[in-house]
Amino acid sequence: MLKRLCLAALVVAALPLAAAAQKKPATIKVTVPDKPTKTEITIEGKKMEEPATVKDNVRVFTTTDLEADKTYAYKIEAVIVPNNYTKIFRTREVTFKAGETVTVDVSKKDDKEKIEVRWVPTPDDIVDKMCEMAKVTDKDVVHDYGAGDCVMLIRAVKQFKAKKGLGVELFQDIIDEKAKPLIKASGLQDKIEVRKGDILALTEKDCEEATVVLLYIGDDLGARLSPVLQKALKPGARVVSHRFTLGTWKPTKTIETMGADGDPYTLHLWVVPEKGGAAKKDEPKKEEKKKDELKKEEKQ
Repeated sequence: MLKRLCLAALVVAALPLAAAAQKKPATIKVTVPDKPTKTEITIEGKKMEEPATVKDNVRVFTTTDLEADKTYAYKIEAVIVPNNYTKIFRTREVTFKAGETVTVDVSKKDDKEKIEVRWVPTPDDIVDKMCEMAKVTDKDVVHDYGAGDCVMLIRAVKQFKAKKGLGVELFQDIIDEKAKPLIKASGLQDKIEVRKGDILALTEKDCEEATVVLLYIGDDLGARLSPVLQKALKPGARVVSHRFTLGTWKPTKTIETMGADGDPYTLHLWVVPEKGGAAKKDEPKKEEKKKDELKKEEKQ
C-alpha cells in the first residue's frame, strides 16, 4: 500500500514538470529600415529597447515561455524616425505558437501607415516668393495642407488678394493656439477656414476647389498626397512646395532663392496640364512636318 502511495505521489509531482517542459518561448524577428533611420518597436504594448550595437536591420526578440497548445496573436507597432521632423507609424499583427520563429517586416510602406510631420514655419518672404511663383490673384482659392499657423493662407489672401483660403492641420493645439488667433488678428475670419484633418485622409473632393496649393511637408507625405492632387486639381491649377517634392510627379519649375535670413531656399512649382496637353503641343510640329514633306514631293 505504501509503495502504491509513493508511486502516485511521484506521478502527481511529475505532472507540473511535464506541463512546464511543454512550455517554450517563441522568437520574433522584426525587419526595420536601414540606418541612419531610427526605429522604435513596441510588442504587445511593451516598448523594446533598441540594441546599443545593431549589425543589420533585423531585431530579434524572444517571448516568455508560452503554452504549446495555444496560438498567440501579437501586435507589433513601429515608430520610424527618418529625420528630425518626420515620424512614420506602422502596425503589424502576427500569429504563432510556442517554439516557432516568425518574421515581421516594418521596413516597407503601406497604405495604413500614419505620418506626422513636425510643424516648422516658413518665413514670410519665402511665402511671398511661393505666391509669386504660383501667380496668385483675386480669382484663386488657396489651400494649405499641414497649415500650421496658416501664415501661407493669410499672406496669400492679404498680400496677393486671393479669394479665400482653406487650411488642414493635424494638431488641434496648433489650430487653437496659433492659426485661429493669427487669422482673427488679420481680420480674415470670413475668408480663411482651418480644419483639423490628416493629409493622408484627404480625398479628391477635399482638394478639387483649390486653384493654388501651397505646401511645406516632408517627402513621405508629399509622395502620398501627389496622386490625390493630380486627380483632383483642374488644368491650370498650381502647386508650390517649399523644399519637398511630390513623389514621381516632376516639377514644372524649380528655383533656388536666398531668404531675408541669409539662408538658401528651394521652391518647386507644378502646373496641372490640360488633358491631352502633350498631344496638342506636338500637333503644330506634325503639321510642319507634313508641309515639308509636301514641298519635297512638289520639287520631285
